Amino acid sequence: MTIRRWIALWLLAFSIPVLAEDRVPGFVDRLEVVSTYDAYGGQSFGSVGPYEVIAGIVHGKLDPRHPANAGIVDIALAPRGADGMVSYSEDFVILRPKNPSGPQVLFYDVVNRGNKVASGTFNGASGNFTTGSPGNALLMRLGYTVVWSGWQGNIAQTGHGDTASVGTSFPSAVNPDGSAITGASREEYVLDALTAQGPGYNASTGMATVTLTYPPANLGDRNVTFNWRQSWRTADGSMTFSVPSTPVPASNWSYSPDGTQLIFKPATGADLGSIYEFIYQAKNPTVMGLGFAAVRDLVSFLRYERADHQGNANPVALGKTCARGNDRCRPGQALNFDAAVMEGVSQSGRFTKDFLWQGFNEIRGQRVFDGMMPIISASRKTYTNFRWGQPGRWSKEHEDHFQPGDQFPFTYNVIRDPHSEREDGLLKRCLQSDTCPKIVHLDGGFEFGGGRSVLVSTDGLGHDVRVPDNVRLFVVPGVSHGGGAGIEFPGQSAICQYPSSPVLESTIDRALVPVLVDWVLNGTEPPASQWPSMAHGDLAAPADQRAVGFPDLSALGIPWGGALYNRLYKTDYTDAVPVAELDAPYTVLISRTNSDGIELAGVRVPEAVVPLGTYASWNIRAAGHAQGEACYANGGLFAFAPDAATRKSRGDPRLSLAERYPGGKAQFVAQVQAAAQALVAQRLLLPEDVAVYVGQAQAQTLVP
Repeated sequence: MTIRRWIALWLLAFSIPVLAEDRVPGFVDRLEVVSTYDAYGGQSFGSVGPYEVIAGIVHGKLDPRHPANAGIVDIALAPRGADGMVSYSEDFVILRPKNPSGPQVLFYDVVNRGNKVASGTFNGASGNFTTGSPGNALLMRLGYTVVWSGWQGNIAQTGHGDTASVGTSFPSAVNPDGSAITGASREEYVLDALTAQGPGYNASTGMATVTLTYPPANLGDRNVTFNWRQSWRTADGSMTFSVPSTPVPASNWSYSPDGTQLIFKPATGADLGSIYEFIYQAKNPTVMGLGFAAVRDLVSFLRYERADHQGNANPVALGKTCARGNDRCRPGQALNFDAAVMEGVSQSGRFTKDFLWQGFNEIRGQRVFDGMMPIISASRKTYTNFRWGQPGRWSKEHEDHFQPGDQFPFTYNVIRDPHSEREDGLLKRCLQSDTCPKIVHLDGGFEFGGGRSVLVSTDGLGHDVRVPDNVRLFVVPGVSHGGGAGIEFPGQSAICQYPSSPVLESTIDRALVPVLVDWVLNGTEPPASQWPSMAHGDLAAPADQRAVGFPDLSALGIPWGGALYNRLYKTDYTDAVPVAELDAPYTVLISRTNSDGIELAGVRVPEAVVPLGTYASWNIRAAGHAQGEACYANGGLFAFAPDAATRKSRGDPRLSLAERYPGGKAQFVAQVQAAAQALVAQRLLLPEDVAVYVGQAQAQTLVP
């Protein structure tokens, strides 16, 4: 060991400042506070008291030479300052108690396409901290400090993430000579898709206008691939990029004058569900992987620093010091929080797993987050840390099927990929650095067929693998992606044939937050996983309706839609055109059901125990919307007949409502309440949320 290295380690041990770039891979150079104000008009939340909002811009710097940043794609080609560092900035928002007391928890809500998810998911609140409602204010009543920051490189920074999208300002990679990098980039559009990157379609003009992730290298270049198709499926059900497609005439499309948008006329013969692919020469790839480092460095700063690199005070610093070193702090280090938890929903849940897998949960040998809660992430990661990355996209059966971020590894365990012989797992890097967090992974029923959730707990060939001790897996049966409004409140998407499943998921999301925090802070073991497995006989092949156990509803005109699952093959995404190896499929299985079509495994929410119909984890696209394909991310509701006579006349094999609940509404409400109370006993439902189910049961009109 050199004398310089010995001195640096000695200084670090006693928290004497050294150059930040010598001790960390990146740092907060300046935390610019734009606004500070009382949240929700100064309202007090239980014993915690009032909250305040701090919003502004993080000005960060990253060392492109540091080994911890080596995995960031194109970081070596990002512009550097005179200090050799890569500069970036991002919005941040902090919602914190004005008078913190007791154990302090930093609750990091990963924004979803710039949106603050936790406000709605856990608090039932609006995102407006001034005139909006705080809802049930769960996170505030628990006393957590909630933090949001930008990470998605194609969401623009505003400086006002408290009232607008929480975005970023990341650099683009350039060639060593400073010239623009160009290359093939692929975009995909479905006119009726509900994705944030989806197109705007004007029915009156018959024109679609879509935003390109990257500008074209040459506005005059017409040498592109612009095709459309109805499906990725072949006649035998295989899914391949080589399914025949039809070119869109060159006269039917153009770039906007500034090159930010593609404008096109939908093709003759296509409908609103048709899939358009556009492959073109783009320029200026954003260094998207910076988003992972930006989260790492901001949260580490908030947890462990007293001031930024310019000497500005950390606005959440408590003046506490780590007296005795442990797995959360070093002696003499500032200690602003007792624990930090990362949570994300859907896109941001996939980001959470990607953050862990790519090794960003470690800095200077310490954990960044002690706990993680990826929600409805299924088996996927994100299309972020790639050249020409598009973080908003995610693979579904129909839309965006071929998108990077869907490949091995899938499990938290380190296992061998059956198709590449590569060994990997989401925990691999944190196991090497001893910085693994405790993890509560929660999916809905849709995620099994739509997102291949079974790959989280199997080896890719349909065999169970052991769930690590620091991981719990939960699934809510019969849920659409994100959940419904509960009991008797189905929505009807214009693109789906059937009403959407109304099964709630947010109540289970809410209950698992304090469970995770208690596990992290106090070591209190969480409930056991509630997840299907081969060992328990809970899984079956999607194409086999009989093996799944789903009732035959063909007399009602309802086909078996479980076969429309999101197949997966080992796929090469090196070039703009993906190459799927059809002889290297991953085994995707779904949950078996009872004779009502209710999934057997998972958290037994009241809707599953006391049903008003079959809650399917799938739905089917309607006429004019690529009819017969899987319908976006929706589950389905197939209501029970009101009485036995109606049931028999329809040929419905399921018991009617009158046969199930001969005691009428009183019996129905009592059974719903009992099912909710059973979840409370398992710590899978908050006692206060029993009233949510009971109120909905009393308000329903199907059982008289």
